[in-house]
Amino acid sequence: MRAKSCYLILFSLFVFVLISCDSERQYKGTVLNNHDSYRFALKDHSNRLIDSGNHGSNVAILSFLFTECTDVCPIITNTIRKSLSNVPDSDKIPVIIVSVDPENDSLENRNQFIKKWNLDTNWSFISGSRKDLIPIWNSYFINPQKYEVPIQKGGVEGINNALLEKETVIHSSPVYILNDIGVAKLVHTNPIDKEALTQDIIRMKK
Repeated sequence: MRAKSCYLILFSLFVFVLISCDSERQYKGTVLNNHDSYRFALKDHSNRLIDSGNHGSNVAILSFLFTECTDVCPIITNTIRKSLSNVPDSDKIPVIIVSVDPENDSLENRNQFIKKWNLDTNWSFISGSRKDLIPIWNSYFINPQKYEVPIQKGGVEGINNALLEKETVIHSSPVYILNDIGVAKLVHTNPIDKEALTQDIIRMKK
C-alpha cells in the first residue's frame, strides 16, 4: 500500500512538471519565476498617478526609454505599438514607460514624445527623482549610464570647425509583460520580435 502511495505521489509530481514545462514553452519570451517586481506609483506625462500594482488590467507592458534617444528607443516604441495593433482591445492594455533620464525627461519633453509617436491614452511616460527611479531600475536590471559624445558643428561654408559635447544615455531596453498585480511574468530582449510579443500579450490576457 505504501509503495502504491509513493508511486502516485511521484506520478503526480511528474505530471505537474510536464504541465509546468508545457505552460512555459507556449511563451515566446523568457518566463520569469519569482521576479522581484518593485511596485511603484509615480505621475506620468498627463499628471496621472500610475500604480504598477494596480494598473487596471489583467496585463500591462513595461519598458525603459528617454525622450532624446535616437537609436534603440524609437525601435522599442515602434515594436510595442505594432505588436499591440494586432491585440484585441489593445487600447485597454496599459503601456508604462519609465524614464532613464529624469533630468532631461521633463513633462514637456515627455508630452512631445507621446505626440511625436501618436501614442494612445493607454500609454504612460512616467518620471521622478533619481531616488524614485533607482529602485525601479534595480528591480528590472536597468543600469542607465550617462556619457558625453562629441558632435561637430558646421562652420563657414559648411567646414566643421568645432567639437561640442552632447550628453546621452546608454541603457538596457527590455520589454516586460506584467500580470494583473504588476508582477513581471515575461521579458523580451533585443532584438524583439513583434509577432512573438503579440502572441505573448494575447496569451497573458486570457
